Amino acid sequence: MAQVDIVSLKENADPSKRLRLPIRSDSGRIVGELQCIDRSMLDEPGLISDLTAWRNQSMPFFLTQFTATEERTRSWLESISLPAADRILFVICDPDGNRLGNFGVCNIRPGAAEFDNVIRGRMSDIRNLMFHCGVALLEWMFSGLGVETAELHVFSHNEKAIGLYKRLGFAAAESLPLRHTQEEGMVKYSIVDRSQANASFDYLKMELSSERFRQSQPAALPTTRAPYRTG
Repeated sequence: MAQVDIVSLKENADPSKRLRLPIRSDSGRIVGELQCIDRSMLDEPGLISDLTAWRNQSMPFFLTQFTATEERTRSWLESISLPAADRILFVICDPDGNRLGNFGVCNIRPGAAEFDNVIRGRMSDIRNLMFHCGVALLEWMFSGLGVETAELHVFSHNEKAIGLYKRLGFAAAESLPLRHTQEEGMVKYSIVDRSQANASFDYLKMELSSERFRQSQPAALPTTRAPYRTG
């Protein structure tokens, strides 16, 4: 059962009270933050254009593929993402506040939650940035949301992403066949029976238990500090 009110976090209109998860290096040094996209962030200069550009550059790795526009991105945030009780999206920021990508959680439910919208939008000098973002978000999922299993889905030919997830401790749980269709300028991949599949790759489901995470990342869940912070 979630220990935090996801919708209330996203309805926040005060930047000083925004949910911010520290991103730490192997030595424990803070190298950035995962900042929750909330109402207070919506009108920050460049946010919508960044999210739109990052979505377009990562288009081949989504089940539904289309050319995003800033209008469509804002509408999605305002009407779908922010009101949803089962999803939350963070912007990856360096210590100077520069936005480097986004990293989210969806399908939040009792016992489990799923990585979502994992995109590195800009390069930086922060070594192993996406790995450390993953550790920070997993720490919050297991300790803040109280889930026991973290999940994700990834195209089976996306070797770079799979390599990152394996480093975080995820293991393959199921390989789901896909059917490719195209309609009205949109490409869609749907999970189907193997006999109906026509894609050359599968949709790989990966899982990581809280126990395995604590064993592989013992420093990620210290008992002396809060699992997440605001402000």
